[in-house]
Amino acid sequence: MKKILSIFVATLVMAGFTNQVLAQTSDTKANPVRAEVLSAIVLTAVNPLEFGGFTTTGIGTVVMPSTSSRSSTLLVTLVTTTVTPTPASYTVAGTGLATYSIVIPTASFDVTNTTGSNAEKMAVTAMECSYPSKHSTFASNGTDAFTVGGTLTTLATQAPGVYTGTFDVTVAY
Repeated sequence: MKKILSIFVATLVMAGFTNQVLAQTSDTKANPVRAEVLSAIVLTAVNPLEFGGFTTTGIGTVVMPSTSSRSSTLLVTLVTTTVTPTPASYTVAGTGLATYSIVIPTASFDVTNTTGSNAEKMAVTAMECSYPSKHSTFASNGTDAFTVGGTLTTLATQAPGVYTGTFDVTVAY
């Protein structure tokens, strides 16, 4: 019986070593890789920011919102002319359903009298975008559009003339 017990114990010990020898010491899994190349983002200016015609007898503003009609404050009177007041409008193209951001000026900039005898200026401030969060998502076909407005401030003695200037708008993924 002692011999049978010794053989049994030896068999169990060997079986234990065999299990340890057969234990898995490494594993490999394949993991997929994915990359997405987006279409180049393209911004097109469709209409300029037009404050339209007005008269002024002192300090005031012409407000051209991004989503509604213009208005005036203080000593500015709006006048209908051949220039139709409009917010600046843009179309943008890119990858369908991708989100993009819009950067508009946060600092004031000037427009300059290009037809008068001196280079008098007016400040444009309070720029706003038709997307208040300044983010949007392309339609599934990769297109979108937005508008930008602002506020024009007149001086106490603003000379008559046509005032022009530029501002930058940037879009990015």
